[in-house]
Amino acid sequence: MYRALVEARVLGRGRVWPRGLEACWVGTAIDLKDGDLVSAGRGQWLVDHVRGVGARESAKAATSGEVARALTQLAQEKTESTQVLGFDRMLCAVGMAMAVKPQGVVVAYVGSDELTGAEWKRLLAAAAVGNLPLAIVTVPRLKSNAAVDVSVVAKRMGAAIPMIPVDAGDAVAIYRVTQETLVRARSDGGVAVIECVDCGVDPVKLMGMQLVKKQICTERWVAGVEVSFRAKLPKR
Repeated sequence: MYRALVEARVLGRGRVWPRGLEACWVGTAIDLKDGDLVSAGRGQWLVDHVRGVGARESAKAATSGEVARALTQLAQEKTESTQVLGFDRMLCAVGMAMAVKPQGVVVAYVGSDELTGAEWKRLLAAAAVGNLPLAIVTVPRLKSNAAVDVSVVAKRMGAAIPMIPVDAGDAVAIYRVTQETLVRARSDGGVAVIECVDCGVDPVKLMGMQLVKKQICTERWVAGVEVSFRAKLPKR
């Protein structure tokens, strides 16, 4: 997981999402199964890369081919002139959940400021029907709009949808919440919202410190992960 955080930061370089939010993708995507689907908008390439990291043996680093594919996808998304609006994409995610049930689950990522309060209300109303295997992951402030408090929207409309807040910088906490959420979704538990809350924590530094403190690895290994990965990037 630490390697995935580092690779996400290096590849993203702060151009696609704000620095410090890598844990939102890594904690939720690294252990998805083959039959699970993802809706991540401009972050789709990142989720695909993170899932690849999770599928490797822990002792293996990224291959140059995997890195090249990630960079190619990133370049393509940056040159696209049109993007599916957040609300329309999230409605598509609801449809994906209808189609994938009961073989898998759908994880849909959306900025907490991508949808208006009215759009959130319509989305949650649609998602709450039929015990859909859908996990909605809200990522803090992807745009410059004021963020919507999704919990307040759900409470006002009386929606019986679990809202699970978690520190956006704590990849391990996000991972644990996600695993519980997906187990529930796979057993017809219905939609849930994982609210990643920006508490100003750097996920890479936090997890590196945790690994060293628990004597899982050394400071030298932590420092070498980024160096090793950067050495595999195509030369410019």
